[in-house]
Amino acid sequence: MSASPLTLVVGQLLPPTVTNLTLLVVSFMLLLLGAEIFTNGVEWLGHRLGVSESATGSILAAVGTALPETMIPVIAILQAVMGSGSQEAADAVGVGAILGAPFMLSTIAMFLVGASVLYFSGRRNFGAQMHFNEEATQRDLSFFLVGYTLAFLAAIITNELFGIAIGILLVLLYLVYLVLSLRSGELVEGEELEELHLGELVEGLSERLTSGKTGNHADDPNTVLVVLQTLGALGIIIAGAHMFVGQTTWVSEEILNIPAAVIALLIAPLATELPEKFNSIIWISRDKDTLALGNISGAMAFQGTLPVTLGILFTSWDLSLTWGTTGFLNAFSAILAIISGSILYLRARNIKEGNMSPYPFLIGGAFYALFLVVLLYHVFVIGISAAGAGH
Repeated sequence: MSASPLTLVVGQLLPPTVTNLTLLVVSFMLLLLGAEIFTNGVEWLGHRLGVSESATGSILAAVGTALPETMIPVIAILQAVMGSGSQEAADAVGVGAILGAPFMLSTIAMFLVGASVLYFSGRRNFGAQMHFNEEATQRDLSFFLVGYTLAFLAAIITNELFGIAIGILLVLLYLVYLVLSLRSGELVEGEELEELHLGELVEGLSERLTSGKTGNHADDPNTVLVVLQTLGALGIIIAGAHMFVGQTTWVSEEILNIPAAVIALLIAPLATELPEKFNSIIWISRDKDTLALGNISGAMAFQGTLPVTLGILFTSWDLSLTWGTTGFLNAFSAILAIISGSILYLRARNIKEGNMSPYPFLIGGAFYALFLVVLLYHVFVIGISAAGAGH
């Protein structure tokens, strides 16, 4: 991963360790800032495009904030295909990053959704209950479960033609998901939205320069301003995620001495999934549970179909059940993600009027803790061996 200009500048001014720790804090702040600006912008973008609240969360927000973690395996795979990188790196980093994203979303991200509802219950109109579009959530989770299970089967049934067929099917599956998502849900009303941050800035500047307002850019912003703010926020998120991955990778390799395959499976996805987590926490605090949950479940539907297709077609797609291997950790993370997603899907099918207790979401935290224990045992007790580790 190449160094950013900010990394080079700071690196010339401070000692290496202080530099990395400083950049770690800066990247975290960039993610927080980007999440706040992005949630505000994407809500207005959905309104301007006439997209439903559920589709705004499940498609616009989910895919937008899924880009940072998706680029990690894409870059690793492209380097191998073009000859500038090794296939071993593509297998280790690519497979781990592809599987790590949906695992993080279905476990720790869902846990944070439930925990945020409880934490903000005193200021929420819905209190300690979640209120969301249950049909959208069921749709998102069902597409994730079908797609991710098919991807898991592609690792077990090691047949090239079967893998290609699964890859094509997964792409078609996501296209169907997009059509269904765009056709469903209720539109977000303009009066329900907070003022556009960029619009407020434009109004403030215009008042200073012209001694008066030149238009209502905050309450009724121009589409150009909405798009600029959303893309700008996405750029901040991607920059922050890129920097955060670099610094967490440094901590893992230089201080913890963890193999690259494990970093790709656990550390990098945890860092790059922060935008979804921050976005959802912000929306939960503002009683926008459909957006908060759709941001995560929509990302799961995306990660469980398109990125896994790249893994199936262009990597070893190592999901073995042999204890003590990277393949086992890959498979174990996939199984936990499917179980966690299934629990939430079944619970969402049995709720009434979109009201649901946040406690089922906390189960994801237990699954994440379980995986962490198994991971640490593999790394520090028995060591990781066999194909896929490469170290």
